[in-house]
Amino acid sequence: MKLKGLANRPYNIFFHLHTVSGIVLAVALFVIFFAGAFTLFKSEFYLWENPVARKTDIQEFTLARAIHALKNAETEFDMNDETFISVPTEESPVVQIYAHIQPEKEGGAEIHYAGKMDPVSLKIMEKPRSTVGETLYKLHFFDQVPYAGRWIAGFVSLFFIFATITGVLVHWKNMLTKFWAYGFTGTWKQIWTNGHTVFGLLGLPYQLMYAVTGAFYLLLVLVLMPTVMLLYGGSPENVFRLAYPMYNIEYSDHAAAADYTGNIEKISEEWEARYGRDYRLVGVQANHLLKEDAGMTFRMVSKDPEVFFSNAYVGYRLKDGQEVFHSLPGNKKFTYKVIESIMHLHFASFGGLFVKAVYFVMALFSCFVFVSGILIWKEARNNSRYTTSQKQFHRRVTKVFLAICFTLFPATALLFSAELLVPEIENHAYWVNTVFFISWLMMTLFALLLESEKSITRFSLWMGGFFSLLVPLVNGYSTGDWLWKTAHTQVWATDLFWLVTGILSFSIFGFTRPVRPAEAKVFRIGRASMKVTKKPGRRAKVISEPSSGDSVVS
Repeated sequence: MKLKGLANRPYNIFFHLHTVSGIVLAVALFVIFFAGAFTLFKSEFYLWENPVARKTDIQEFTLARAIHALKNAETEFDMNDETFISVPTEESPVVQIYAHIQPEKEGGAEIHYAGKMDPVSLKIMEKPRSTVGETLYKLHFFDQVPYAGRWIAGFVSLFFIFATITGVLVHWKNMLTKFWAYGFTGTWKQIWTNGHTVFGLLGLPYQLMYAVTGAFYLLLVLVLMPTVMLLYGGSPENVFRLAYPMYNIEYSDHAAAADYTGNIEKISEEWEARYGRDYRLVGVQANHLLKEDAGMTFRMVSKDPEVFFSNAYVGYRLKDGQEVFHSLPGNKKFTYKVIESIMHLHFASFGGLFVKAVYFVMALFSCFVFVSGILIWKEARNNSRYTTSQKQFHRRVTKVFLAICFTLFPATALLFSAELLVPEIENHAYWVNTVFFISWLMMTLFALLLESEKSITRFSLWMGGFFSLLVPLVNGYSTGDWLWKTAHTQVWATDLFWLVTGILSFSIFGFTRPVRPAEAKVFRIGRASMKVTKKPGRRAKVISEPSSGDSVVS
């Protein structure tokens, strides 16, 4: 089946635009999607990378005790500013804290704080051990690059929308034909082109969704800045009110000092009685905790897995326990639904592990699309129209791309092992990240010294297989939680994933081994010759051919 395509001129324009944008964005997109695939399971990795948390009991945790501990912590938190405290779960037994620190000088700039609290001792964890999930999470939007990282990732997402649309226009005519006729026969250019089209078609909605939502999150400030200045009086809070209901509650800077935190326990019981049957508490957001108009918003999520708009919010005044607002799945404003939809789609926070697994596979499909696009570009220029120096340049560009992207796989596997192998020291996260980035760099440089793209692929598969199999061994040796005896689902699932990945890597490595050329000898006797061809593991095959000349043995 062939669809009507573009005319020659617009086709050529879009083809070159798609090619150039793809070449420029390919490495960044590969890193974003590969690291993002693992980021989907950031919370599931927490128990694996924090062995101490596997024995944490969260039964005694209460919001009242957590807020009391925050008030009396050594760090001087500004309890009258916005403060968020998460509720620990068995899967992630740690309390997330987002707060503000009192400025050293009156009128000084506010200091944002993001940290963790031990759910048992309720002490602030100044140097939390967790590294793997956080490192890959930051990598997927280049947060390790100072100042410019998020902007780079944002503009990559924005131009990825452009590359995706031009790709559809270019391949539209033969998209379905190539999809149903996909195979591994023909020239390499045909194989990569068909693969690029097929996997691009399969992942098209997924890739376009991430291009849009990624640009939304990373470039939102840039987009909203003129809007805020022109329509909302330069106040970002007025924009937040459109997206989140808790920002519609008014707090006065002149409110009298008061402490009603003793009512938190009672309000929590009222919440449990009214909403606890249908909703699970995620955390609370408090404002003006030590003032007369103190308020607290309970953030909830529906227990019904079929509800897409599952987030819910209920606000209380601490003074009298009065409920001042509620935003439930059935009565949300349109703007709330839009923002929540973007969040669910980007972070796969709906549908449970099944949706995350589908997202993970689609992310790997997308990585294949980027790789095949580069290989198409190289193979299309491997002809007589290009000089030898131009072909060498195309080959070098391809090698750089493959070296950077493919070695990210073994470096990621090594990151998991480094998390448990690096001692628990003050700069633990720093040294784990150093191992990760230095190993990635060294493997990339070594891969660049290899002769061909196939050698780079086999090197990455071998290193990836080795470090993948190392992950469950390191966990078992370091913590005693071997794959067959651990009681935590997240721990054995992580070990099993890397075990299967290691086996698959070595299997593909063996499948792609180079075939030794046949050993051939030609015996010429008079007017006939015999060509003896011997292949490994087979008997010699004799072929008689007419020939002329003297008898020679070669």
